[in-house]
Amino acid sequence: MKKLLTALVIALTVSGCVGQFGTRISDTISAVSHFSITQGQIDTARSTYDGTVLASLRRYALLPRCKVGQTISINNPCHDRGMLVKLRNADKVVEKGFKDTQIKLDTGDNSGAVLAYDTLMIAIDTAKALIAKSGVSVL
Repeated sequence: MKKLLTALVIALTVSGCVGQFGTRISDTISAVSHFSITQGQIDTARSTYDGTVLASLRRYALLPRCKVGQTISINNPCHDRGMLVKLRNADKVVEKGFKDTQIKLDTGDNSGAVLAYDTLMIAIDTAKALIAKSGVSVL
């Protein structure tokens, strides 16, 4: 099936039909290469998320709250309440993404699982960016 789809993408690309329909070649190739999501991909995403983002979020939350005008540093470990709220909200979005992806995979909805997984990856990247912005990675 993957070979058939790959051949179709190549044929459309060569014939110029892809350009006529406004589809970007990279999007088409991405759709073919992400045709299905496996439990292994979800499990890997979960362990990576837990080990990087979630562990950092927990460390950040355990720090004392920063005083007015104070910022996190090696010499002054503290957390900003607003940033902590953003991190917790991002974690909720990621958790929903994991649940949605798992449900789609369990029900055999391949296209739904691919979409849910792509959405999950965006949520994880957002959470990683917030962790980096929080400064907890310097501790």
